[in-house]
Amino acid sequence: MPVQKLISKLSQNKEKYLIFALIESILLLLLFIHRLTDVKQILSPLVFPDTANQERILQKNQREVFGFAPYWVFDRRLDNVDFSVLTTFAYFGIDVLDTGYLNKKNDAYRVFNSRRATDIFSKAHRNGTKVVLTLTQMDNATITKFLDNPSAWKRSSTEAAAEVKRRGIDGVNVDFEYVGNPGSSYRRKFSDFVRILTTEMHRNLPDSRVTVSVYASSAKEPKLYDIGALANDSDGIFMMAYDYATTTAEKVMPTSPLYGYKEGKYWYDVSTAIEDFLKEMPAEKLILGVPWYGYNYAVASPEINASVNRGYYTWRRIGRRNIRVFNPQRGTAQTYSALKNKISVTPQEGETLLSGWDDIGQVGWQAYKSRGVWRMIFIEDSRSLGVKYDFAISKNLGGIGIWALGFDQGGEFWQVLAEKYGRKLAENNRVSKKINKNI
Repeated sequence: MPVQKLISKLSQNKEKYLIFALIESILLLLLFIHRLTDVKQILSPLVFPDTANQERILQKNQREVFGFAPYWVFDRRLDNVDFSVLTTFAYFGIDVLDTGYLNKKNDAYRVFNSRRATDIFSKAHRNGTKVVLTLTQMDNATITKFLDNPSAWKRSSTEAAAEVKRRGIDGVNVDFEYVGNPGSSYRRKFSDFVRILTTEMHRNLPDSRVTVSVYASSAKEPKLYDIGALANDSDGIFMMAYDYATTTAEKVMPTSPLYGYKEGKYWYDVSTAIEDFLKEMPAEKLILGVPWYGYNYAVASPEINASVNRGYYTWRRIGRRNIRVFNPQRGTAQTYSALKNKISVTPQEGETLLSGWDDIGQVGWQAYKSRGVWRMIFIEDSRSLGVKYDFAISKNLGGIGIWALGFDQGGEFWQVLAEKYGRKLAENNRVSKKINKNI
């Protein structure tokens, strides 16, 4: 082949190679852009606590960290709330009357409309935290009278939607706590009410959420709650996984033991309750509520399974006689913060502090001796809460809940939550609704 033709052919081949290389580069660039877009779509608004500037990739459905804030803690105690972790702030709460009207003549409603509440709700929204209103009723007679009146269901649903809209918040939680078993007809009526409320909320506020608080024993002893129906008729179920112990307990036991039922130690426990719930409802709709408090009892000697001391005798001088007087002792609810304040004080002469761990219930306890009387309390701490959060994650639950915000002290509880569930990136999650200040 002549040299000139060879050079010409090589030149043509070079041009072809260059064209092919250019096309290949363009295709690779397009593929890279497409993959980058996909990655951006799944970047979560959460970060790991030790990598605050790195976005954390999670599944599409982010888990809830749902906290109740009782109206009586709307003071400096709520300054401790970490809104970079909390996903839902539930104001607790406004009573529903038997007529269906909301009770607007008490402190709870006044605080709901206060400047302090406005500031806190606005802070929540700035940090990507939704705010919901809790509709409450704790009186048996009021609950049954309300449920016997379908017109009241509609009225309360309309009023609730109007309050949420007026205040610029994001939904409601229903917390009706009937003591005892009202029967299947009232379970059905309560489920029907929740369905009507959810429909009304979604119609007026399409992005709103409706959750229902229920006893942890509801799958075992339904009382007012049909778990399957309520899960279908609402956006989520908040399991109140506490009060396994009460102020009238005969034995000191954890307020929220994770295990112990199958071992024959406790009458029920959190893990068994969750197993029972998940037979009736999907895991992603279940929020595990945990206590930031415990019950404080007088005991003869602090130990696992200690008997409650109902009181003690003292001698009292009355006139010229010494009278033996019985001093009754009753279990009392005590917040984590109150307990920390109590035991952080240097013990006085004759006072003693003890602590321990329940290996089965997976909860710690504290005890102190004051004026000759032992007081003992099972109380959640960072260790026990971390165990519960891990359990909730292992069961793919929709999230965890807190009763109640303002009951803690310092940042340790929020640090555990951040380690387990991450932190939100507020700039990616800002709630666009404006809290109405003109009220």
